[in-house]
Amino acid sequence: MKAVNLNSFGYTVWKGNKIYPASFQCGYCGSYVTSNYGMALGYGEEYNFYNNKPYGVYICTKCNKPTFIPSEGIQIPGSKFGSDVKGVSEIVNTIYNEARDCYAADAYTGTVLLSRKLLMHIAIDLGANEGKNFKEYVDFLANEGFITATSRDWVDVIRKISNASNHELVKNTKEDAENLLQFCEMILKTNYEYPSSLK
Repeated sequence: MKAVNLNSFGYTVWKGNKIYPASFQCGYCGSYVTSNYGMALGYGEEYNFYNNKPYGVYICTKCNKPTFIPSEGIQIPGSKFGSDVKGVSEIVNTIYNEARDCYAADAYTGTVLLSRKLLMHIAIDLGANEGKNFKEYVDFLANEGFITATSRDWVDVIRKISNASNHELVKNTKEDAENLLQFCEMILKTNYEYPSSLK
């Protein structure tokens, strides 16, 4: 039986020699890198390979972990939004990072719902009583000064986004997820990281 050359059918194949460079934010360590080390995704006809685009599995030059870039705008694992925060309690930090992981997986509704839960945990961690509703926890953060006066306009935006996600059949956007994560990160930095850096 004659062997079939899959390349002659225009199949996508992995090619492991020279790789076209790509710049990306690593989904593992968060570093912005440019790498030309890995395994290129080449397009073949017979024995001629074309590799003139930044597609393939790239090795991060900082942490040496692989990132798959199969086409324009797609990266697996995706990059997280926001940054790590120091001085945060374990439960609050776990939920914050779960929300960031959802964002990296393009699960924006999950990001919003976890951010809502995160704000409730932050409020309890900072002294609110358990058993309250979301509005009461956000009001606690605002009234007790854990949200800066200049950020109070955000409170209504956060309430609207998170209430719609929790009580209505909506699909949240990337912008919704970024807004909530940015707001949560601001609260974490001002109430945990900055005070802990003085100790």
